[in-house]
Amino acid sequence: MFKKLSLVVLIGASLVSCNKTYNKAMKSTDKDEIFTLATQLYQDGKYDLANELYEKISTSFVGTEKSADIAYNMAQGNFNEKSFRLAGHQFKSFAGAYPMDSRAEEALFKSAFSYYKDSPKYDLDQTSTYTAISELQGFINSYPESAHVAEANNYITELRQKLELKSFEISKVYYKTMKYKAAGVSFDNMVDEYPDSKFREEAMMYSLRSKTELALNFSRIENKDLRLQDARTQYLLLTRYYPQTKFKAEADKLMEKIDKDMVDTKKQLADIELAKKKFEADQAELSKEQNNK
Repeated sequence: MFKKLSLVVLIGASLVSCNKTYNKAMKSTDKDEIFTLATQLYQDGKYDLANELYEKISTSFVGTEKSADIAYNMAQGNFNEKSFRLAGHQFKSFAGAYPMDSRAEEALFKSAFSYYKDSPKYDLDQTSTYTAISELQGFINSYPESAHVAEANNYITELRQKLELKSFEISKVYYKTMKYKAAGVSFDNMVDEYPDSKFREEAMMYSLRSKTELALNFSRIENKDLRLQDARTQYLLLTRYYPQTKFKAEADKLMEKIDKDMVDTKKQLADIELAKKKFEADQAELSKEQNNK
């Protein structure tokens, strides 16, 4: 009980001291004093209060060494407060404004890393993920010999895998809701965009399922032959890239259905064409008879 009470007293005293420091700085007109007090708050982990003070005097130190310190500390403070998007912008601005500063390389990496930290779960909007990949690649291009390059590449791989998963799951939703045409296109696009994806084999199988369903059960006779050929091509692609695919038994059964339906469809189309020609011939004969009357 005594220890808990002591801890409460210490925390309370710390907050009072912090507030006194902040209030004193806000009332001061001495920019150097404000800088010192802001830096003290920053070092104490009071990043929100420190940034308010830094913001107050930032224009007063333009062109001085302290200007770089203010900019860097503000970016780091926002990062520590988990305002990652703002921190990313500020770190990048620092690297651009102070390219000769010893912290420029680190700032550009932290900018990219901030966007990486801002990347959400795969099922949410991935704008920050695309930004993070671009910024990480930009850092690698700017500092190809940096000790952070391997780390940056690992982050890029992780982010791309997140995008792969999102693309794969969206495609599966199309399939599960029986939007087979959209599903086939979506799975094919995913395979093209992420050729090394761990989901590639499964995506190609889903594409085969989608195209087979579309051709067999959701096609008018005039579209059927072309869609059956598309499904057949998908089977050949799957078995060429994955000769021992774990889906082979299912894929072979679908292929049997495709081949059988292709024969039936060609016969139906031939019968339709024959009937069409007979109708046209009959119409021509009828017209001829009427003209001769």
